[in-house]
Amino acid sequence: MRNETKRHAFTLIELLVVIAIIALLLSILIPGLKRAKDYSKRVICGTRLKQIGTGLKLYADAFREFLPDEFDLSSPPKPETHRYTLYRDNLRYASGKLKPLRFAYLYELDYVDVPEIFYCPGNRLGGYKYESYVKPGPWGYLPQDYNTASGSNQWVRMGFTYYPVERNSRLNSATHAPQEMASKYIRLHPSLPYTTDIIHNRPTISHQNNKLYGLNGLYSDGHVAYCNDQTVFNDLKDPAGRDIWTTLDAGGFDLGFYSTAIYTVFRAMGP
Repeated sequence: MRNETKRHAFTLIELLVVIAIIALLLSILIPGLKRAKDYSKRVICGTRLKQIGTGLKLYADAFREFLPDEFDLSSPPKPETHRYTLYRDNLRYASGKLKPLRFAYLYELDYVDVPEIFYCPGNRLGGYKYESYVKPGPWGYLPQDYNTASGSNQWVRMGFTYYPVERNSRLNSATHAPQEMASKYIRLHPSLPYTTDIIHNRPTISHQNNKLYGLNGLYSDGHVAYCNDQTVFNDLKDPAGRDIWTTLDAGGFDLGFYSTAIYTVFRAMGP
């Protein structure tokens, strides 16, 4: 007699049950994986800030405590007021070489040897991502395709906000922000960060989850702290009574307000 092998197959109900179980597992695992990925970006971001802090201290030790300059080439020189700019196409020495600003000095003098350190991996806007400034030439080279394609100024931007507040800074009567930035490392305000993740508006904050926001901050003693106190992102007002984040979210503000906003956020972040 011929042996017949019985063939077993899943029923439609069994397949639906398996699919439902897989979908349930994915719904449980995916948020956890996303949280783990976001946490990893935040840790990498904090590590990069610490590397910047180390490089800045080495620079200051070598240059009589002076911080890297932020000034244009006019006479007398004026501060370049965008807190994230490292190179501008219209700021060149007579030789044609681009003039470095802020942390660009750390790279040019080899205190920071990898320019990707100047960018948080959680940055959401193309203007503040490392990848935006490596085509067609190497980082620190202008012109760049990103600026041309996006209609942006031919600048190299970094992915952090640098705002070195003077220890005893006078406040501008119009903006209520510091009238001058700290010129020396030893003059940095001891309880305020001098660099944070990029501050643009709430939707583009690098570290967020379900509209809960956070900022990494680098302090003058070299430590990095993460601030996720939501009052910092919801309840801040400038001296004129304007809501800081609502104004930033709406856009259209001037550089005077931007300085006020950064200073207000830095003060709220505290030590």
